[in-house]
Order: sequence, then structure tokens, then C-alpha cells
Amino acid sequence: MALSGIILAGGKSSRMGQDKGLVDFQGKRMVEYAIDLLNPYCDELLISINQPGYENFGLKLVADQYPNFGPIGGLHASLKEAKNERSLVLGCDMPFLTPEFIELLISKQTDTSGVIPIHERGIEPMAAMYHNRLVPQLETHILKGSLKLQQVFLELPVSFVDVTDLLKQSPKLFANLNHPSDLETW
Repeated sequence: MALSGIILAGGKSSRMGQDKGLVDFQGKRMVEYAIDLLNPYCDELLISINQPGYENFGLKLVADQYPNFGPIGGLHASLKEAKNERSLVLGCDMPFLTPEFIELLISKQTDTSGVIPIHERGIEPMAAMYHNRLVPQLETHILKGSLKLQQVFLELPVSFVDVTDLLKQSPKLFANLNHPSDLETW
């Protein structure tokens, strides 16, 4: 199965105080964790951006068609630009995701519009696999001003994959580094 990889790095990073994807964490920029993780599984990588600074990675950069709509805007523009029907999508601020997690998503792929991790604390829509058939639905929600991906999931069939066992093995799997103090804590 051909897959695109989408890294969502277009957020405002207001809590971090600087662009999260370009912040150094343990010797690498945060976006590089996602690039390195997706590269073996995807024949195309895109970075969803809304500010400069990502040109040196040599990847396709995608700006939001509808700026200031958060992750739903980045997901919309990137899925629309991706050459494959299915894309692995990762936020740029999740450096602890593992190959085992990616392989689980791929193994659970169905003919739904998405494969989304779920665990006792909720769902992880910023570390999931999506089909490009979501594009029109995402655009409809953007034009209505509805920014919640969960609303889109109610309208199109998606699969949820239980990641409880992976979380037991790797408790910080979905940790988001949003604040400067997170860089020190982790």
C-alpha cells in the first residue's frame, strides 16, 4: 500500500513561544523525529506549515488553503496535496512515537476514512492514518467554522484502534511537547 506521510507543523506554537517543529530536543529538531519515523513507510513526505523555516528539510511544504483553522486546516490542505489516497499523519510535537505504533496503524487499515488510536484517556487524531476522501468533509467543516475533527468522525466511517498495550510498553508514546518546561521534563 502506497502511503504519504504528513507532518503537521503549522500551529502557532503560542505555548512554546517559538515554532515547536524547529525546537531542538535531545539533539534533533522536533520535526525530524516525525520525518525519521515516517520515512521508511512513506513514498512521499509533506510538512504542513504556516511559517518559514522548513525549507532545508527537502520535503514538500504545504500551506493551509484556509489559514488560522488549526489542525483541521493543515490536515485539509495536506490531504488535498498528497499523491496517495492514504496518509500517515503526525503532529510535529510527538517525539516518542515508535515504529511499532506506525506498524499497528498500517496493520489495522480498513476501507474507512481513518484509523485513529484510542485509549482510556481519549483519541489521538494527530497521530493517525487518513484517507483523502476526508478532504470535502474537512472543507465543509472549515467553511462552517467547525474546527473539531471529532465532528468529522461522526459523519464519515472511521476505525478506532486500541493502543492500550502500546501505552503500557511506552507510557510517553503520545506525549506532546508544548511548553519549554516539557523539553526539560522529558
